[in-house]
Amino acid sequence: MGQTWPKDPVRVQPSETAVKPLVPHHRWLANRNVGGAMPNIATVIKRFTGLLLVAILLVKGGYAFAECESSLELQGAISVDCCKPIDKCASAGETVYKYMDAIKDDPTVLTIGLQASPWHLYDQDMRILPIEELAQMIRPQLKDPVKRIQLIASWTGVAPERNVKSIAERLSSLLNGFPVSGMDGFLWVAKDGSLRTTKQAFTVKQKCPYGVNHGEEVMVSLVAGWHIEFGEDYVRNQNSDGIMRVGAGYDIYMLCQDKALQAFEAAAKLSNPIAAYNAAMIHLERGKKNDLAAASSLLSQAAALGDKKAKVMLSELKQNFP
Repeated sequence: MGQTWPKDPVRVQPSETAVKPLVPHHRWLANRNVGGAMPNIATVIKRFTGLLLVAILLVKGGYAFAECESSLELQGAISVDCCKPIDKCASAGETVYKYMDAIKDDPTVLTIGLQASPWHLYDQDMRILPIEELAQMIRPQLKDPVKRIQLIASWTGVAPERNVKSIAERLSSLLNGFPVSGMDGFLWVAKDGSLRTTKQAFTVKQKCPYGVNHGEEVMVSLVAGWHIEFGEDYVRNQNSDGIMRVGAGYDIYMLCQDKALQAFEAAAKLSNPIAAYNAAMIHLERGKKNDLAAASSLLSQAAALGDKKAKVMLSELKQNFP
């Protein structure tokens, strides 16, 4: 717990504060990938003079709240204090990674830990993970004694809107009805591996990286969401990785896809391939006028930067919409 955090969180390397994949208990690792390990993708930084995103990324007064219209039942407020002194605190992301090891083993349950919103799953790089891809990855694990799947991921057990199934339900359908359960709100993990959820409309937190004291439970969504507080700094320093993480934070923590898309597109303009991929995924899901063209352009950009997943998605898109 004696980890020393960098003094300037704006310039932190992704490996130091990035959300690691929540480690599923024993049976399956969230960062396993069909066909081998996730490739290391170089992010090419270019000058970006349009800093209008500053106004979008500000979190005023230390309050984080769901700003977009939603059918989710949210109420009340929760306060999360900044951990001090910072050199005595542990990264909340690293802490969750350790806490997951305390979850009691049940050989009949395949537990999978990921960052998530009601709409999306995310991998360890904060790339949107299509549910179809997750189904493909875990299908070989569904054999005796496994009887059900548990998604240890926020909001995965809740339908995000009317006539839309929850992530757990969608995954179950892709697995021919195999039982899948998810979480019904913002996930918290304790030192002993116990889990709980909250459904607050407001989270009160001052500007600081998310750290915790010894034994303190962790709000998993905030592990991704605290980057929003540094959005203005990321934009000013043209930190494409930081802006991409702000986009993920808006989806995971603020439950706001519109602002997530805006941040992803801003990071894509700085040649961030993961942000371009994520923005393309949201456009494809929306299917409104011009969304297909926008998605194709974003995927082309990411593919040109060497993003293998974008190349595959772009090829599929061209086949389906020649």
